[in-house]
Amino acid sequence: MYIQGKVIAAFESQSGESTRGTWKKREFLLETFAKVPKKVNLCLRGDMVDTIQINVGDLLKVSIDLESREHNGRWFTEVRAWKVEPAEMHASQDEEDRL
Repeated sequence: MYIQGKVIAAFESQSGESTRGTWKKREFLLETFAKVPKKVNLCLRGDMVDTIQINVGDLLKVSIDLESREHNGRWFTEVRAWKVEPAEMHASQDEEDRL
C-alpha cells in the first residue's frame, strides 16, 4: 500500500527506552494530491530515521503499513513508512482510493 503527497511538516526525531529496548522515530505530515486533499501523519522508525531525509516541500511516494497497538485499554494506530521515494506525478482522482 502506498500514499503520495507533499510534505507539509517534518517533526524532530524522538527516541527512548521501552521493555523491548531502545527505539527511535520521526513523524512527518503528508498532504495528498487528491481532489480533496487529506493530511496523513506518517512515522519512520529505527535506522530509517537516520538514513531517509524528509524535508518540508518534498513530493513523495511512501509505501506504508498500518499497525494498531493496545496500551492500558486504549488502541493506537500508526501509519508506518517503510519505503520513501520521489513522487511519480501529481495523482489523479483514482489515486485517492489507493489507501
